[in-house]
Order: sequence, then C-alpha cells, then structure tokens
Amino acid sequence: MKINMAILGAGGMGETVIKHLKDCPQAGRVVAYDIRKERLEELKKLHNVEVTADLNQVLADPAIRLVFITSSNDSHKDLTIAALEAGKAVMCEKPMATTLADAEEMVNAVERTKGFLQIGFELRYSKLYTTVKDWIDEGLLGQVVNTHCLYCSSVYTKDAWRNKLSAGDTFPERLSHYVDLTRWWIGSEVNEVYSACSPNVVPYTEVRDNYHTTYRFKNGAVSHISYYMNYPAMFRGDPLADSVTDLQLGDGHKLRYIIVGTKGAAETDVFYRHIKRWQFSDTPERMVSDWVENLTWDYKEDQIHYHNTHDQTLDIVKRVAEGLPPKTSARDALQTMKLCFAAIESADEKRSVSLGDQ
Repeated sequence: MKINMAILGAGGMGETVIKHLKDCPQAGRVVAYDIRKERLEELKKLHNVEVTADLNQVLADPAIRLVFITSSNDSHKDLTIAALEAGKAVMCEKPMATTLADAEEMVNAVERTKGFLQIGFELRYSKLYTTVKDWIDEGLLGQVVNTHCLYCSSVYTKDAWRNKLSAGDTFPERLSHYVDLTRWWIGSEVNEVYSACSPNVVPYTEVRDNYHTTYRFKNGAVSHISYYMNYPAMFRGDPLADSVTDLQLGDGHKLRYIIVGTKGAAETDVFYRHIKRWQFSDTPERMVSDWVENLTWDYKEDQIHYHNTHDQTLDIVKRVAEGLPPKTSARDALQTMKLCFAAIESADEKRSVSLGDQ
C-alpha cells in the first residue's frame, strides 16, 4: 500500500529524506514545503517532487498521511502539533523542541489526538549501536554499569544556525543522540545529572562549545559524556576522498563509546570503524578479560553504521502504511529530552540536578 507524504522544511535534511523515499516501496506522492520558493524550485528540478510554500495546503490535504518535519528546531513544536491535529502521522527530527515545555506539549498533543509521532533518534537503527544492544540483550555484557562517550567535533562556521541560542543549546541539538543511546542500552531511568562546562574557546558561538556530563541511573549505573566543539581540524570536504579515514582520522575528530558490563565490555569507534567486545571470566589469580570480537566495515557503509537515517525513514513509512505504532514512543523520547535539559540546568546553576526537579 502506497501512502502520500510531505516534507516540512526543504533544507539539507529534508532533501536527504526525499532521497531516502526513492528507495521506499510504500512511497506515493511526495510534497515538499518550505518558505523559500527558490529552494522549492531547486528541489523540484533535482528530485521531481511536488512543492508548495503554503503550509495549509499540506495540512488540509486528506490524501497526505505522513509528514517529516525537517525544519529549524524552533519550529518543531508548532508544526508537529498542527500536523497531529490535522490527522497526520508525524516524524520530527531531534531535538523535539528548544524547551522542555514545548517538548511536553508535543507529547500531550500526540496522546490527545491518539496520533503517531516518532522523533528522529536514528542511532537506534544504526549498526554500530544496534550491535551493542544485541550483545546486551543476549546477555554477553551482563548488566551495563558504566558507559563513556568521547565526542570531539570541529567548530561551526560563523553563519551556522547551530551557533544561535534560538536553535536551542548544544546539548539537545548535538548530544541528545548519545544520551538516548545510553538510556536504551542501560534500560533504567536516571535519578541524578551533573554537568560542568569550561569557558568557550569559540568566541562567536552563543551556545556552549564543551560539556562534561555524568548521569547516575536508578539501577546504579553511571554514564559520562565528554564533548568538545573547538579543537579538531576544520573539515572542508573532498568529494573524491573517504571523508573519515583520509580527512578526519587523527586530526582531533573523535566519536567513541566504551560500554562496561558485569560480564564483558564493548567499544564503538566511528573514526577507526570498529566495534569490539571483551568477555570477562574468573581465575584463581584474578578476573580475566579476553578480546573476543572485532567487527569493521567499509567506508561505503558509514551512514548505515552510525547515522542510519535511511532505514529509519523506510521503517517509519512502513509503520504508518501498516497501522503500526512508532518504534520509539514520543513519551520515551521526552525522557531523553528531560536529561538534556537537566544537563543544561546543572551547568547553568553549577549543581547536580535530581530528575524530580524537572
């Protein structure tokens, strides 16, 4: 069964979704909406999609069953609620919204309308991280008790919208993926958050360029995120090069997770393209750790491994076409957003934050 869809926000992510839909057997008409008419004409020529600068035309069309919200962060709440109230299923990119109150309004709207809302946490579809989840579910790591994420990225250009507070703080915009992963792996809720930030190195950004955040889970597990947006070399791109290995490996870019359980451990590394697993055992002398798996992939599979928006898009269309619920509920996504805003509050007030405060 084919369904008709609309893309609300025809920037880079909107175009990415349009490309993904070309591989989708359930995709019918695709309509792109944006306030920039010149951008719409560009997409029409490139991808042969219908275009409109009239949002009401999209919302009033009963044939459009699903909308992908790929617009600026500050528009997510209003577009999501309008689409849900118009009877559309909604996929909204992360972050849900730029404030916790707005994210809560979105959840209330989907529960009030009994609609479909899935937030774009595509790492739950990405092989690098689903492999770790499989190992956890199979009992190979035991109970996860520690995770650490080290993420270092180059600075945004001066005209980037991500520099502006209007787009939301760095944490929900850039780090919500990695908070969501930790929640998914550990399988417990968080009861305490502590964040510390040093002064910015990047002089022109309105948001923080570093975070050092620790989460304490109700089951005793502890998770830490270290983020630096300031020192890795600026990636300017080369269409003929392997962007990770040839242009970014070793120049300061890092995206690595260490996951430690009671029976084993795992490590994921985007720039070295590996997923490793260790197995613990006991001997009369001491506990022994053996390195038992080392999985790698070709650069052509990079996006499938660490930002699998392709399979996320196709899965969401399939779910809506077949009347299935979202893979991850909006209320579950809200829990991730609560942790993001708790980290901001902790950094602002220089104290730990109990989730009871949220």
